Amino acid sequence: MLDDLRKGAFDDADREATTAEDFSSIPQEKAKRKFLGMTAVERMFLIIFLFINVLVIGAAILLITGRLVL
Repeated sequence: MLDDLRKGAFDDADREATTAEDFSSIPQEKAKRKFLGMTAVERMFLIIFLFINVLVIGAAILLITGRLVL
């Protein structure tokens, strides 16, 4: 069943041939560009970690100064 759908979707008469030359105009520098040598997922985890640190340190400072009472 799935094979029939694939064959119908990619009929040779209806589709254009895609080759490596078609994609050569895409700059390779943008595809491999990383900020601080990290991928997007690594940056996300770093930002989450820093956010949690700020929350904990901020709550600790509020507790120490007496502005937050539990």
